[in-house]
Amino acid sequence: MQQQQAPGIRVAVHGHPNLDTLLLWHPAVRTDPDAVGALASRIATRSGVRVVVPTWEDGGDLLRSVRYARQSAVHPPDRLSVVGYGAAGIAALSLAQHQRRLGIGLRRVTCVDGAADLADPISGRPLAVPSSPPVETAAATAVDVVAAAEPGWAEATVAAWEAAGWAASLVPADQFTWRV
Repeated sequence: MQQQQAPGIRVAVHGHPNLDTLLLWHPAVRTDPDAVGALASRIATRSGVRVVVPTWEDGGDLLRSVRYARQSAVHPPDRLSVVGYGAAGIAALSLAQHQRRLGIGLRRVTCVDGAADLADPISGRPLAVPSSPPVETAAATAVDVVAAAEPGWAEATVAAWEAAGWAASLVPADQFTWRV
C-alpha cells in the first residue's frame, strides 16, 4: 500500500499501478482506516485491480478523488469503477448520471447500503430519477445496487435505472462480500 497526497486529499493506493482502477468511497475510512485498508487490500488482491481509497469528508473530496484516480491511472481514465457505501453510494450513482457533463467515463458504479433518506454528498440533494443515458454511456457503464440496508429501495432503484436504459443489476446482500 502506498500513502499519497493528491491535491487537497489524502489517498491510500493498493495494488499494482498498471491494473484497472477501482475508487473505493467508504465512510469508515475516517473512523477505522485500518479496516478499510484491509478491505481495499483484499479487493486488490482478489480482484486484480488497483484500489484507490481517499480519506474524504465531503463531496468536494469525493470529486477530487475521482480526478486523482483518473490522472494517476496507467490505463485509459474512462475505465474507472467506483464503489460507494451509504451516502457515498448515492454519490456514485449520481456520478454515473452526470459523467458526461463532468467530462468523464465510468466502467461501473456500485452503491452499497444506499437508502431513500440519504442525500448525495456532492450535490447535497436526494438522488434524482435517472434519465436516459447517451448511447455510449449506457453501453459502457454498468450500475450495481446492493440490496443491503433497504432491499425495497434497492429494487426500486434498479428498476428505475433499467427503465431509463441503463445496464443495472440488483446484487443480493449475501452475494456481496466487500464488507468492513
